[in-house]
Amino acid sequence: MNEFANSPTDTTLVQIARLYYLEYKSQQEIADEIGVSRSLVALYLKRARDRGIVTFEIRNPQDDFEYLTGYLVERSKVPKVTIVPTSTNAALTRRSVASAIARHLEDCLQDGEVLGLGFGRTMHELPSLIAPRRTRSISVVPLMGESASSYTRSYSQINQVVLQVSQAFDGTPHFLLAPLLVEKPELCEKLMADASIKPVVELWSHLDQVCIGIGTVPPLAGEVVYVGEENLERYTASGAVGDTCTRYFDANGNYMKTDLHDRTVGVTFEQLRLAQSINVLAAGVEKADSLCTFIKTGMVSHLFIDEELARVLMHKLPQG
Repeated sequence: MNEFANSPTDTTLVQIARLYYLEYKSQQEIADEIGVSRSLVALYLKRARDRGIVTFEIRNPQDDFEYLTGYLVERSKVPKVTIVPTSTNAALTRRSVASAIARHLEDCLQDGEVLGLGFGRTMHELPSLIAPRRTRSISVVPLMGESASSYTRSYSQINQVVLQVSQAFDGTPHFLLAPLLVEKPELCEKLMADASIKPVVELWSHLDQVCIGIGTVPPLAGEVVYVGEENLERYTASGAVGDTCTRYFDANGNYMKTDLHDRTVGVTFEQLRLAQSINVLAAGVEKADSLCTFIKTGMVSHLFIDEELARVLMHKLPQG
């Protein structure tokens, strides 16, 4: 073993490097295998790096997205597109998209602005990812009432998200303590005029930043059908391809105004169009059709998506 200790050859350095970097053996395991100390193995690995036998490359995936981002901006006419790497785990991909919008909000929100929040699995990740360098005197409002699904045994929790995002910025939360869907239009009208709800409804026409997700029709596994399964079937039969804040749209991006419109406690397309900036979050290639259609509405100011979804959109968005 003296030849190892005194002057290891390049062949020896290559052997040790392979064991460590390619076979993932520990330094102690390598030391035991070749009969030297662990500290000597560490020295050999350093020498292998110094001699150029082992090299490292740190690659930022965002650098690869420059062309893709530019292509989508040109093709979709969306002013800004942010792309994050796609993970092998769907939940991690959603979290990466939520992290990107968190950084955006930290950078762009100004004192006195109104932030409107929709809901969805990606939006649910947002509060835990916000870490602003300074507080903001903002108002945070929900864009829809609360909804529950006995089928999925879950509920929207949108007021909780509003509270947490507001606390992260030290802003002011505005809660919407009302159901998303009521039985009669008259009841919806009375609720919207109630003193506890009207202030939120009025803020829907004065939104600065909006963060919303896109739902699919039919819904993906794990998505909550906020309007109820029976109502979703009606939308599906009428040609709906997606929704945002439970406002459904058809294959041409047109809003589908059914009798449910006047029974829904939630922001309208007309109110969304008044917002200064509409940030749309989507993760997963399954969102491609509904997202591509929603882009046709011309409402999207900033799109936050993952790489695989972005590449699918490349082929779905019309040319010219």
